[in-house]
Amino acid sequence: MKKGRYVCFLVFCITVFLAACGKEKLEPGVPLQDVITEFETEGTVRAVTTLEDGTVFVITGSPSGYQLGRFDGEGKCVWSYPLEGYGNIDSIIAVEDGKIIYFVGQKDSLFLCLFALHTDTKQIDELCDFGWDIARARKIVLLEDKIYIMGQEKMQSHSVSSDSDYDFSLGDTLLCCSIEDGEYSNMEFEYPINIAESGKGTLLILAYFPDEGYCFLEYNPKDGSTKQKAELDQYKFNDFAVCNNGDSVIYDYVGNYRGLVLADFDNLELEVDIYDDSIALGSDSKVFYENGKVYLQDASSRKLVGFFLDDVQKKNRVVRLIATSELSYIAPYGCGYALERQEEEWDKIALKMLAQDQDYDMCMGSSGYARSLAMRDSDVLYPLNDLPGIEEYFDRCFPYVREAATTETGEIWMLPFAANVYAMLVHEERAAQQGLNLHNNMTFTEFVQFVQGLSEKEQGMFFVYPKELGDDVLGKYFGRYTSVQGEKFLEYMEGLRVLYQKENLINPPGDINQDILLCSIEPFGRYPMSLAYMGRKGFSVYSIPSGEDLDKNNVALYYLAVNKKSKYREEALCYLADLIAYLMKQDELLLFKDYKAEAGSREEQIYKLFENGEVFFAVDEDVYQKDYEDVLKSEYPLKEYAQEVERRLQLYLKE
Repeated sequence: MKKGRYVCFLVFCITVFLAACGKEKLEPGVPLQDVITEFETEGTVRAVTTLEDGTVFVITGSPSGYQLGRFDGEGKCVWSYPLEGYGNIDSIIAVEDGKIIYFVGQKDSLFLCLFALHTDTKQIDELCDFGWDIARARKIVLLEDKIYIMGQEKMQSHSVSSDSDYDFSLGDTLLCCSIEDGEYSNMEFEYPINIAESGKGTLLILAYFPDEGYCFLEYNPKDGSTKQKAELDQYKFNDFAVCNNGDSVIYDYVGNYRGLVLADFDNLELEVDIYDDSIALGSDSKVFYENGKVYLQDASSRKLVGFFLDDVQKKNRVVRLIATSELSYIAPYGCGYALERQEEEWDKIALKMLAQDQDYDMCMGSSGYARSLAMRDSDVLYPLNDLPGIEEYFDRCFPYVREAATTETGEIWMLPFAANVYAMLVHEERAAQQGLNLHNNMTFTEFVQFVQGLSEKEQGMFFVYPKELGDDVLGKYFGRYTSVQGEKFLEYMEGLRVLYQKENLINPPGDINQDILLCSIEPFGRYPMSLAYMGRKGFSVYSIPSGEDLDKNNVALYYLAVNKKSKYREEALCYLADLIAYLMKQDELLLFKDYKAEAGSREEQIYKLFENGEVFFAVDEDVYQKDYEDVLKSEYPLKEYAQEVERRLQLYLKE
């Protein structure tokens, strides 16, 4: 009897062990929002310096003047001091005990000067007058008894060959000033760009050399020696901070859609996202690092924020993420993970996934791309059902989001992180003035009849390139129906032919007259800034005209999926867990049912598009997309075309 119980217990243990095999046990993610400190700053952050005990000094500027504030590690303002009569302050540095704050600015003079502010008495001493040598001090660094000033010359500009990407016309110059005697000298770098303290008592200099390009130099103030730290393939940024004991660099740059990133000097190509909403405005971009903590101005709140780098940066093995070049620009926040981002054409990505290649760990896709359904229905993707927080995430999403992300067997095959929907932007007042009955929720048939009644002049007030309408209507049709053997397909094609033969509707974007523009078709939700950049006054958001049987708005989901054969699957899943935690803290995700928008606002109009949405997965473009425009622009018999499309569709569905 005991032996029987032992055997049963052994079988039970083996069963549990086998059931657990292949499943990673993941901890709930820690969102970025929970590890940052927001400082009670008012006005524009001009300069920041910190002490080892976490004290932060901030210079802010406002219409009333400059202010020096002292903050504790929790972001609370301890005291503030108005710098009355001072101006043009962009740099500040503190001695270790915080008793003296050095800054460069102007006071009763045309020239910039170096000042020392004694924090106990608030007395300010002038230490050095830079005369005509610099008009602005972008950054200063204190090393021992010298201050290094990254300035811009007042009366002289530099020129450099057209091979450089950086604008040297402001005459960047690097000076060294002795605190003891107030004397300064030019360090004779021909094309310096910016500086930062290395964390090891040396000065890191980003510079350009006509024969070598951009590189980092390390300057040792003790012996005056300089050595090359790293080379850059191209110019990306001017401001930076050095961290991880001098091994890594933090920066942001204009056009970088991923915010603040970190890269190691020995691999500058691998950029790790560490903050998603930073500011990069040319030479005014500023980031600071001190004692393990990163400081910057948040782009949305305009407040100074700080966080410990170790709370954000993950020491993971590199996860390989493949995406199209188009989707790379809408990639979600990387949550501090090292993600090697590879770009491929979607056809190659889909084939890699279906073939279960092991040279990638995650892919980024869109429901608007063909073969997403094939990947969903195959057994090549790792199910995400056990990801911490994923059930709560889908509970906040519209039901159609969960439905699209779930297979018939109940497996969650992808994590949607953003979405896009096309809609019409309509100037209601101009439409009324023209006597045009252009209203929201028009059917496709109504819109075609409406366009038929427009004069050539009125057609010139529209920018509704017919392909956008065709892709939406036909995309929804093929996402719902498995045959074209009916009247609806021909009805849609006949309506599209009317639109395609209205030449005045096909205006290139550069020819749009914004003063008379009445209607255009625009994407919404795809980029975080889409709500802001659509700032045209007087316009409202209408749903795109659709068939009566296709009255839902076509929402394209952008998603991440994990390769079942991934070499670093655990790291990929950990990243997704952290991404879920981060997204759950967002209040502007248009996929969430609890999104809040002011009644009557354009944001509410956009939200309603998603509220009445549905995901229509795209079929392969060979079914109809590759030639339907040519058919519509010609007199080719639509019934014959429908027969050919039916043949292709059935072949596609059998694959």
